[in-house]
Amino acid sequence: MLAPSTLVLAGLTAHAAAKTIPVVVGKNGLTFQPDEIQAEVGDVLEFRFYAKNHSVVAGDFSKACVPAEENGFFSGFFPTTGTGANSQVFHVTVSHTNPVPIYCSQNTGQHCKNGMVAVINPDTSGNSDMTLQAYKSLASQAGNAISPPGGVFGGQVAPNPNANSSSSASASAPSTTSSSSGGGAGGYGGGSGSDSGSGQTTAAPSASGAAAGGSSTTTGASASPPARTRRRWRRARRLRACWLRRLF
Repeated sequence: MLAPSTLVLAGLTAHAAAKTIPVVVGKNGLTFQPDEIQAEVGDVLEFRFYAKNHSVVAGDFSKACVPAEENGFFSGFFPTTGTGANSQVFHVTVSHTNPVPIYCSQNTGQHCKNGMVAVINPDTSGNSDMTLQAYKSLASQAGNAISPPGGVFGGQVAPNPNANSSSSASASAPSTTSSSSGGGAGGYGGGSGSDSGSGQTTAAPSASGAAAGGSSTTTGASASPPARTRRRWRRARRLRACWLRRLF
C-alpha cells in the first residue's frame, strides 16, 4: 500500500501534467483545428471561435450531427465578426479517453453536413468506425444539425486569454449561457445541466441588451415629480384662483 505522501505526490504530478489544448473553430472555413484531438483525462479543451457564428456539440458516432444522448456538452453559439477570435472561449474538461465526435450545429450553410466535424481521441485500431473519416462520411449524408435544448452545458464559458485588438468588438458569448462544469461519471459533461462550481451564470451581451437598458430609463416618467415642482404647481393654482375671484 502506498504511503499517503506518495499518493499526494502522485496526485500533484497528475494535476501538473494536465494541459490546455486549444481548438480553433471556424478560422479557416468550416473546420476545427485540429480535427483529430489527442487528450488525456484532466486536460482542458479550449474552443476558440472565429467568424461568423459557430458552436461545438458532442455527438454520436451512430447518428451524425445529432447530440450525444448522455454526458455530452454544448457551447451555445458564438456570433463573431472581424478577423479575430471571439472575446470568450468554451472550456471542456476531459474525463475519459474514449472517442468522442464533435460538430458545429450551425444550419445556415449546413456546417456539420459540409464537414465541420472533429473527433476527440479517434480510434486508431483500424477496425472501428469511431474515426474522423467515418464520422465525416456519415455527416455528409445528414440533414440539418441538431442543437441540444436547454442551452449551454458540459463546460464553461470563460474570457479568451488570447483576445487582442484584432478581436471583434461586437463579439459576444452564447445567447443562452447557463454553464456547468465537466466531469460527469464516464462522460465529459455532467449531463444534468447543473451549475458549475463557481455557481455563476454567464450573462450574454447582445444587441437586445441595449434596448432593454434603454427601456428601463423610461420608467422615471411615471414617478412622482420632485417636491420643488409640486410647490410650484400649488402656487400656480392659488394665483389662478385669485384671478378668477377678482374677475367674478
